[in-house]
Amino acid sequence: MVLSRLAVPILLFYVFFRDFRPSEPFLTPFLNESKNFTKHEINNMIYPVWSYSQLPIFILVLVTTDIVRYRPMIWLGAMGYVSTWLLLVYGKTVQQMQLMQVTYAIGTACEVAYKSYVFVAVTKERYSTVSFYLAGATLLGRSMSSFASQILHDHAEISFLQLHYISLASVSLALLLALLIPAPQFSIGLNDGSAVQPSASDQDKLIVDENISHVQKVKEGLQRGKTNIFLSYKSVQTRRWAYWAIVSSALYFMVGNSSQSLWKDLEHDKKKRYNGYVVGVTGLLSSFSSWVLTRYSHSVERTKATVLALLTLAIALTTLLPTIIQNLYLAYVCDAIFNIITSCCMTISLFKIAHSLTTNLYGFVVGVNACIAGTLDLLVTFIVIDERVLSFNPRQQYWVYTGFAVLCVLLYFVYKCVVLARRDSATEAPRSRAVSFAENEAADIRRKELGGFVGGNLSDDDKILDA
Repeated sequence: MVLSRLAVPILLFYVFFRDFRPSEPFLTPFLNESKNFTKHEINNMIYPVWSYSQLPIFILVLVTTDIVRYRPMIWLGAMGYVSTWLLLVYGKTVQQMQLMQVTYAIGTACEVAYKSYVFVAVTKERYSTVSFYLAGATLLGRSMSSFASQILHDHAEISFLQLHYISLASVSLALLLALLIPAPQFSIGLNDGSAVQPSASDQDKLIVDENISHVQKVKEGLQRGKTNIFLSYKSVQTRRWAYWAIVSSALYFMVGNSSQSLWKDLEHDKKKRYNGYVVGVTGLLSSFSSWVLTRYSHSVERTKATVLALLTLAIALTTLLPTIIQNLYLAYVCDAIFNIITSCCMTISLFKIAHSLTTNLYGFVVGVNACIAGTLDLLVTFIVIDERVLSFNPRQQYWVYTGFAVLCVLLYFVYKCVVLARRDSATEAPRSRAVSFAENEAADIRRKELGGFVGGNLSDDDKILDA
């Protein structure tokens, strides 16, 4: 019981140390200057591996997290981060750096496990509060590490390699904390998203459930997933906001993989790069903007999808400007604006989706949206970045991201025009029938007046006048 009470504090410290990685803002300079990899190797051979690995690993984690009761997936994610920094510190070849991207994908994909664990670690009444604390721990870890990296590198003359040693120590401590997380007493049901603590009368049923094979659980989960897809996306409102959630997430993945490479191309003085400050400030501003939107939810409720279309056009502008005006500081500003806008778009979309669905389907829809966004990122990465296909440089990649954003907006407006046209035609048909009926009635009355009796014969002049 004491260990159960410590579940949330342990989880908070785990999240903080997992995200305290001061070497991340300078990963590209480290690989280029300390590890002596070329820009082409970093951008077109190493970084794309994360996009290829993230999607299949994420799907596997979604399917198996509930079966193994969360903790093993949290451990796997922590071990993925430790392996990542071991490879960064001691790896020397492109193949080892590609493996590093795979282990990093394991770490990021397994983040869904600790979020699911919160459902079963606390009561329903405390879930919102604990989720807020976890978001705060994540923000604190990332912002502190970003500012620390810049200060340590500029003023304490700490090398990039030493920053990676600090990151390795932090994620190793996170792994130790993950091993202390207590086991949950129940699960939320595979791909269901609903969590109900079992009563004493349900214990026999739980024992029977434990005897069901994992294969059977997976089959049941997949069948339930098919049903959930139909139930979740049959609503026009859900599909509309899911579209913008997918677009925002896909753009976030794409630009996030290329931003440091673009900064590296634009820098002219190594002493005047401020990656750490930019990442730290951007994280704080993005989180603050999301908090403001959730704080004033009544305004979000009145937000129309067209607003997100206009925001996506603004995103396109932030990815286009750095390629036209090739200035590092402008690229920093555009990246900060990009992250703030995408954060707002995702917050608004998720808020709208949550209000259009029941609670047990919300998590499922978020997972499906993430898979679709990951698929788009994978396709764009393979076609645009992979050395076996187009092998674009960072500037050219940003052109593609601009085009992707504009295309998504155009598709939305085309869809909206089609819907409005169908709606007008649907309302015009009853109106036309009503007008025709009224015209026929008027013609009958006129015939009576001119012919003198019902069915009377009309002269040729009368017929022309009636027509």
